[in-house]
Amino acid sequence: MDQELLPGCDREVFERVWKRVMPEAREDCPFEVVEAAARPLPAVVVPAAPAEEEEETVTCLGPASAAYGPQLQQYIDQELAAHRCCQALARRVSGNGGRMLATLAAEKRRRAKRLSTAYFLISGVRYWPAERGGNQPLQPVQATLREQFQAQHRNAACYRAAAAGASDPCLVELFHESAEEAEAHAWVIRSVLEQM
Repeated sequence: MDQELLPGCDREVFERVWKRVMPEAREDCPFEVVEAAARPLPAVVVPAAPAEEEEETVTCLGPASAAYGPQLQQYIDQELAAHRCCQALARRVSGNGGRMLATLAAEKRRRAKRLSTAYFLISGVRYWPAERGGNQPLQPVQATLREQFQAQHRNAACYRAAAAGASDPCLVELFHESAEEAEAHAWVIRSVLEQM
């Protein structure tokens, strides 16, 4: 059977399949595999940009934002430290305040994951520091909550400054979201203190 009669059929594939179906040539078979005359295939030229040029044109969480890597690592570390602190506080505070702090700890971990994802998209490397086993000395719950309240306001200011200086629109959005969340967390901590 001639290739011209089977549009879109690859001759090599047809021959391979046909040899599996019909390993021996038989006289009653309506198909016969014959050698086709070699014809040149039309050349298709696709202009391709160099890989480096293509990567640098990614303006949203691409390699062009690699300069923000150390800053993202610092923010991930801060969010994970706040996560661990809120977890510890949640175990020490009873009732609704403890539940609020447990929720806050989960939100801190989610924020760290969002920042870590941005870092991965920029660098191609997953940054997630190992849990530190060292216990910090226990101080009164109210004093720790006060420190966390102040830390959340400082973090919000840092995120806002980072957003103002970033050229990557996705990082700008991420930093603004992080600043708003840090301020909201500060008010949750204040609410916990008010309930004590």
